Parts: sequence; C-alpha cells; structure tokens
Amino acid sequence: MEETNFSIKKMYQVLKGEYNKVPLRRLTCNNLGSPKWVFALYVAIHRRLYTKDKLSNWGIIGDDVCALCKAEVETHQHLFFSCNFSKQIWHKMLNWLLITRGCEGWNEELEWAIGYAKRKSIVADVYRMALAATIYYIWQERNLRIFQQKERTTGMISRLITQEIHHRASMIPRLTGYMHNLNFYP
Repeated sequence: MEETNFSIKKMYQVLKGEYNKVPLRRLTCNNLGSPKWVFALYVAIHRRLYTKDKLSNWGIIGDDVCALCKAEVETHQHLFFSCNFSKQIWHKMLNWLLITRGCEGWNEELEWAIGYAKRKSIVADVYRMALAATIYYIWQERNLRIFQQKERTTGMISRLITQEIHHRASMIPRLTGYMHNLNFYP
C-alpha cells in the first residue's frame, strides 16, 4: 500500500475550488455604514435601481428627465456622477474627506473607489461609509422630488450625510479620534 500525505487544508481547497475575489466586496462587505446605505450602494453598483431611462424603455413612464437637474436623461451614470446637483454633493464630500480629486464617470469612480477602499485604514473605513451614504441620499433626494415634490439643497444633503457619518462613527471606538479631526459640516 502506498503512503500519501493527506491534508485537510488541501482537501478543503480542492473541494472549494479556485475563484477570483470579487473586487466590489470591499465596498459593501466591510462597510460600517447603515445597512440601508450599504444596500442602496449594492443595488446601485449592480445597476438595478429603477432609473427613469429604464422605466421609459419599458414603457412605464414617458418622462425620462433627471429629477435633480431637470436637464438630461436620468441614467445611473448621470444621476450619481454627471448631474450638476450630484457633482456638487460629491465635491463637498470629497473636500470634507480631504480627498483632492474631481468626480468622473460611474465606471471610473467605481474603479477608483475599489482601489481606495482596499486599504485597511480608518480613512478607508470612513470613505466607504461616505460613498454608501452619498449614493443613498442622492437616491433619496431623487425620490423625494418625484414622489413628494419636496426639494433640499446640496448643502442640506451634504450636512445630513456628514452628521449621519459622525453619528455612526461615534459608536465605533477606533473611528472617534479620526472623526474629531473632520469638520461637522463640509
């Protein structure tokens, strides 16, 4: 009889198979933000939000103009990063986080966010929270304007996002020191 070296680790790896890690996992799985923010981010990343361009293509609505800027067709790309209203919020949030860069397109922003969020640091943790919160509150503002005919300014939304992030971070001991260095209002 032949003697073989059996290893549970090797057997586990054979049974598990080899799969590439999903690059987006760092944005959603390790996000310390509110579950509703993270869910909105997850759905937006997979382009499953019912934007007006999708609803128009399905024949559900006739008006596909962005509710935030009232100038262009509402797509994921436009709503979250190309719309002037959203861009103002992103600029305020990036400045608040001390990140010196401008907003680009949806794919470019996701690629940059994946690279930035890979880091295991307090700064990356707060960035992941801010990304999820900003996506959530832009989507919420869009829905408020469509369904309740209410409007908030970019300043009000930016302030709300930073206050919510400060509140969530205050419950996480390792983030409190870093958060004290950030302003409460962008």
